[in-house]
Amino acid sequence: MDVGRILVRAAVGGYRLGSYVMLAFIGAVLLIAPWWALSGIPVMAVLFAALGVWFDVGALDDLFAWTPARLRWVIVRLAILSHLVAGVWGVVAWARPIDPSWTLLAGSEEWNSPRIVFSSVDGFVVQAGGGNVWAHGDDGWRDLGGPPGGDAWEFCAAPDGTLWTAPRGTARLDQRDPATGRWRSLGRPPGELRSLAVGASELFAVVDGALHRLDMAKGTWSEEQFEGRVHTVALGGGTAVALGTAWWSREGEAGEWLSEPAPEAIVYFYGAVAGGWRYARHGNIWSTDLRVAPPGRLFEPRTPPVSDMRVMVPDPADGSRVIAGSWGEGIWASDDGGATWTALGLERVQAGGLAVDWRSGVVCVASHNTIWDRGVYCRRLPLGHPSAGSELMAPTGSP
Repeated sequence: MDVGRILVRAAVGGYRLGSYVMLAFIGAVLLIAPWWALSGIPVMAVLFAALGVWFDVGALDDLFAWTPARLRWVIVRLAILSHLVAGVWGVVAWARPIDPSWTLLAGSEEWNSPRIVFSSVDGFVVQAGGGNVWAHGDDGWRDLGGPPGGDAWEFCAAPDGTLWTAPRGTARLDQRDPATGRWRSLGRPPGELRSLAVGASELFAVVDGALHRLDMAKGTWSEEQFEGRVHTVALGGGTAVALGTAWWSREGEAGEWLSEPAPEAIVYFYGAVAGGWRYARHGNIWSTDLRVAPPGRLFEPRTPPVSDMRVMVPDPADGSRVIAGSWGEGIWASDDGGATWTALGLERVQAGGLAVDWRSGVVCVASHNTIWDRGVYCRRLPLGHPSAGSELMAPTGSP
């Protein structure tokens, strides 16, 4: 046999092996995906199930051609049955109304991934698609105008009610004065902004892996000196955390930044700070790593209530109280710093934004579903009593 035929046979064999591996991978994904999607996105479960049945009928028999005919018949039928059961389950879950304990704010169902905060002056505020900012009250929505930079990467509320946005693709911040209702812009350090945190007299921005601080009284920026890159920052009541290749924390504006033990794997953790409590979480579709630091202590592991936690908001007056939102697995509350959790419902909605008015006991969730179950949902907190001494808290989470 000449070398040419050997090479041709090797190429054909490699192609067949690659095709088989690809089909096996697709089959495994389509077998698992519908059941995974049932945990929070039933419409995706239906779509994956339909694709799975199509694959079972068209390709699964060929994939197991090397097995005895009777075994192959059983495998194909079991796969079809699995996909049909998951699909029917998904249809039932999809057709079921959204949790009635939550109210969909009229007019919000058309917005795509709105950003939400509670302002001590304007109440519940939303930046909707296109950059427009709206406040919601008893009379419906009130237009607060659009920031000069349009749609924002970050949207925050300061304790005095000032609204801050970080426009995409430009080195500036937009600020709305609650007294005059006017928007104005100011510069920030150039580079890619990854995180923004606003306090009473200071503002932190993570730009290109460095943490920058704005002294609002002086209007000057300074860079915090760390040995390592910063990914995200959180600020509340003077307490601050910076999370990155290492972790740092600071108590009070006059305090020094202290290094803390960080996870060995360098991943993006997102922080939340209130009442001296510090929270750090890293989540994806498979799992969430949650760390909590009570006042005066280092971060400790906590068991999250769901596999994919996306946002957290603690109570400024009592940081042990915290609300967490997940990607289709409901909203959860804890009053002991994440040691135990209480389900607040709203499964099926992908919580991309979360805001809590701790004084009145109202929590609102912005859905990041792109097609189904869009909008802003609100309800009253069933656990404990509103925190009379709390200030309104802006949401913290991933963009």
